[in-house]
Amino acid sequence: MAKVRNLSDIQQEIAFTEFDFYQRYEESFKTSELGRIKSLLPLREMAISFGLVEEKPKSLRVKRGRKSFFTPEGKVALAFLKMYTGLSAPKLMDALNGNIHY
Repeated sequence: MAKVRNLSDIQQEIAFTEFDFYQRYEESFKTSELGRIKSLLPLREMAISFGLVEEKPKSLRVKRGRKSFFTPEGKVALAFLKMYTGLSAPKLMDALNGNIHY
């Protein structure tokens, strides 16, 4: 029977290229037009003013229903993106799936 070798003896570092890809994508998004617009939007303050989130939670109440896919800031950003592109929600999903820098 073959002896099981310690992985650290074989290779000191395992490269995960997927993480490098996402890091490069994030850096390129920040320099894109949409990334610059996102950095200027006060998403948290907008979510508070729209009533999506309380500035100071009054109490810890039991939340009903399923958990939302998006944070309040994400909901504001999606509403802005729909307005910015002029697309409906299904068309926006298709555009985002086809073009990461939309």
